[in-house]
Amino acid sequence: MKSVLNNYTIVCLLFLYALALSSCEKEDMDSGSPSDDYSGGVFISCEGSFNAGNGSISWYDTETGEIVNNLFEKVNGRPTGDVVHSFALAGDKGVIVVNNSQKIEVVDLKSFESAATITGFSYPRYFVYEGKDAGYLSDGSMEGHVYRIDLQKGIVTDTIVVGNGPEQLAISGHYLFVANSGGWGYDNTVSVIDTRTKEVANTIAVGDIPVALVADRDDNIWVLCRGKVVYNADWTEITDETDSEIVRINVKDMTVDRRIVTGQKGDYFNPSWLSVSPGGETLYFGEAEGLYAMGIDEHDQPAEPLAGKNFAAAGIHPGTGNLFALELTDFTSPGLLHIYEGDALLSTLETGIGPGSIVFQWKRR
Repeated sequence: MKSVLNNYTIVCLLFLYALALSSCEKEDMDSGSPSDDYSGGVFISCEGSFNAGNGSISWYDTETGEIVNNLFEKVNGRPTGDVVHSFALAGDKGVIVVNNSQKIEVVDLKSFESAATITGFSYPRYFVYEGKDAGYLSDGSMEGHVYRIDLQKGIVTDTIVVGNGPEQLAISGHYLFVANSGGWGYDNTVSVIDTRTKEVANTIAVGDIPVALVADRDDNIWVLCRGKVVYNADWTEITDETDSEIVRINVKDMTVDRRIVTGQKGDYFNPSWLSVSPGGETLYFGEAEGLYAMGIDEHDQPAEPLAGKNFAAAGIHPGTGNLFALELTDFTSPGLLHIYEGDALLSTLETGIGPGSIVFQWKRR
């Protein structure tokens, strides 16, 4: 009997030890000191696992070098939602676009407390701030819409029909540019909305499947076009692909005045992200060989990548000049944030699951 009791006790102790270890591991994954001001720093949107409801926002404190994961849930006591697709700054607010939950969460940027939850969307993707507590949201997996949203009132004030599968948005002057990717179908256009009339003023043909765009120092718009991978009738074999391109739209006459082919046919790699340096003079994008940096005056993709590693997104911090790059491990495990100073890797930190976009807010506190 004594032997049996001892074994039972040992089993209980081992169980309690494993439970404590599991709790410690979870605490480590969510490590980071809370702050009384989140309005400066680096925000990372993490998709999470599809249908698991574990999408999140990670926040990197540039002063302490710490990262806080699951920020929205920690502050508000509830999950962010299913598939956190993107995050945008909007004055003293932040906008979290939660794709599969078909909503956006508006937060006070300083406290990160929820200010409004706006629902009624079918397939929300990206938000861009116009000013005066208003901005635009792209929505739709096929037929696309852009919604103008009053963040203070938490309502949609205008609905504008655009191309299929609208993705990223950029504002230049009085015009809003919308990359129409096709969503679950196909498109190759950018819709140009006059923000004064809230109507489409122009539709510009670019390259196949435009997904990302940025404005440069001259306010011209650069568009990343993924290119198509063409399958046979029963989707069992790739038969062809079209070029991946970065094209420039000259905002003075609304024409494409430069096309730069990226990657190579046959690599079947479809680039998905594009960023621009704080001064607007250098473009950053990913291709099959790694991360590239290309000046806006160049006419060809550089011969060699800046880093021979594929990232989910990357950008230059406006205060430090360091490169912040996101590595997607899978959609069930934490991702990684890599911070580089020149060629030197300064640090690597765990993010939430499925990191996909990065937003800088440079503010000295």
